[in-house]
Amino acid sequence: MHEKFNISDAQDIYEDIKIKFIGRYSETKNELKLTLGEVDKEFFRTYIQMFRKKEFEVNVEKIPSHIKIKEAYNYFYNEIKKKLDDSKNSNEQYLKLKEIYETFLSKIKVMYVETDNEYEAFIIFETLNARGKDLETADLLKNHLFRISKGNLELVKNTWQKILETLEEIDVTRYIRHYWNSKYSFSREKDLYKRLRDKISTPVDTKEFIEEIEKLSPLYKSLEKPENGFYFDDKDINESLTNLRIMDASTFFPLILALENKGFNEEIIKKIVHNIETLFLRNCVIGDKVANKYEILFSNLASKITTETLIDFESINKELKDNILSDEEFLVAFETAEIKQVTTAKYVLREINDFYDNETTIIKDNNKIQLEHIMPKALGDKWNIDNELHTKYLNKIGNLTLLYNKLNNKVKNNTFEVKKQSYSESTIQLNKELINFKEWSIKNIESRQKKLSEIAVKRWSIIE
Repeated sequence: MHEKFNISDAQDIYEDIKIKFIGRYSETKNELKLTLGEVDKEFFRTYIQMFRKKEFEVNVEKIPSHIKIKEAYNYFYNEIKKKLDDSKNSNEQYLKLKEIYETFLSKIKVMYVETDNEYEAFIIFETLNARGKDLETADLLKNHLFRISKGNLELVKNTWQKILETLEEIDVTRYIRHYWNSKYSFSREKDLYKRLRDKISTPVDTKEFIEEIEKLSPLYKSLEKPENGFYFDDKDINESLTNLRIMDASTFFPLILALENKGFNEEIIKKIVHNIETLFLRNCVIGDKVANKYEILFSNLASKITTETLIDFESINKELKDNILSDEEFLVAFETAEIKQVTTAKYVLREINDFYDNETTIIKDNNKIQLEHIMPKALGDKWNIDNELHTKYLNKIGNLTLLYNKLNNKVKNNTFEVKKQSYSESTIQLNKELINFKEWSIKNIESRQKKLSEIAVKRWSIIE
């Protein structure tokens, strides 16, 4: 404001803010009033204290705390800007901004606590943060690890930083909970910190814990974000893990962490991951069971692997397959199933097609392939179907197919006769069979769905 409108008083306040509250910084001098922790200090200094605006706008960091700093800055900037935009002239803007500044000085209190004992600093942190808004479990755990690490403090700090860099924007608390559930008795997030604190009580415990979660962090990242890179060499494992994320499945993560931690080879992991994919497809997508109900199952399997109660594929698989819908149950459920989630429907139809016709596989890029409702979402006057039946059968698997973008744009809400012309041009096997139907009726939806179920039960088989 002092530069734009040449208001001398604004210049004075600007200098006060810079000297009293921000401080000076150069390559040879650091007189900044506030320095954040190791993860955030450079980001905070560059984009907030030094305010390199252009870089701040284009640099979107992946570390959660950096994102929060930027969100906080943008929130206050936009709120202040809204107040100033209502002003009639530059002088009124200045007076409003000055009022905000003076309110900040008179109402905001900062408590400064200093100790020359590092152990006391960690105790103070935990005590102060036991009040007010709860901290993330990961923050409390980090403080606990630093506090009891003693001679290993630098090792623990550096390893924690490596974990954050590996995981990027992935929730650290979520990772730690999945890691805990891969080794010990099942824990909800609200109980996790207490259990971790009781379990990790010596410098040796701290070193072992931090090194193990650092070792497994690349695997966890690939489980959460398979599109950013795979951990395993086996392409079938990676494909199944990608399919599981399409189904939004994650409760199985502790089981994979346990298998890797105990050194199971990829051939065994491949068979187990295949059966996990089968479980989620059969039970949750088709059987309509809630995915979260299997969280305890996977945690129990993982802890049994860790304690070597389960030591081979046969023993693990026996417990796993006991929880998967049988072929008969799956076929019954499939015949009446509907899928409303578009990406899941694309996955199911693509896999059925590719299993049935492995010579012409469908590309996996969901931006190039579209979900087609044979009986369309909007009936208009071209389809003579009762509204109640339309609602009931619209998302049935028998009424769904896939089309590449160009053909999908041609069919839209047309009659079945017009649609068949595009189906005949498609290279997708699922569509070639549609041209054999003379009309598209409820009976045909049901018969097609039954036929697709017979392929699906083989594609999502249970490996013995």
